[in-house]
Amino acid sequence: MKKILNKVFSRINKKTTRLQKSKAQSLVEFAITLPILLMLLGGVVEFGFALNYYLSLIDATREAARFYSNENPFVDVYGTADDMTFYADTAAMVRASLDPQVINPSYQGRRIPLDPSNDDVIITAFGASSGNVERFPSSGSYHLYNNESPAFSDAAIESLLVSGAPNAGILLVEVHYHYHQVLRLPWLLLFVPDPFIMRAYTIMPLAAAEPD
Repeated sequence: MKKILNKVFSRINKKTTRLQKSKAQSLVEFAITLPILLMLLGGVVEFGFALNYYLSLIDATREAARFYSNENPFVDVYGTADDMTFYADTAAMVRASLDPQVINPSYQGRRIPLDPSNDDVIITAFGASSGNVERFPSSGSYHLYNNESPAFSDAAIESLLVSGAPNAGILLVEVHYHYHQVLRLPWLLLFVPDPFIMRAYTIMPLAAAEPD
């Protein structure tokens, strides 16, 4: 009887020892992987913030381009003097879409204010005919703050057109925004510059700029 009891308790002790070792091993593994998991989680959260900002930039350019695609960028008809009010108003709409407090000082919702010393909104109209592209305003693209260069050259716009297509008028609305990390996690700052520039744009048909 004594031998039987010794065998039973011996087996129980072995199982308990193995269980304790298994738990200790799991805790060590968890302690090692926890920092890595936290780093990944922080990166995912920061990416979510950045993506949300980028989508807001795109929405602002779309809204302005859609609204002003029905307007005339010229004082009278195609070929006459540029109407600079058209370009200024389009850029102002982009800015107000991002930061409603510009037109409503009491606004307390989400804002993406543009930095006049770094950011920019660029408005350009194009008239395309027979493989030739003309840029408006004639003095060059309109800049809200004059900090950035247009993302599209005349050649780049021409490459987007279908060969043999009829004459076309085009409105290009761009926003260049310097995004500052929200969490500013040290390990992200090592790999991702802060701030880094986001560029969003919308291209929309502009009937008034279509060459005759």
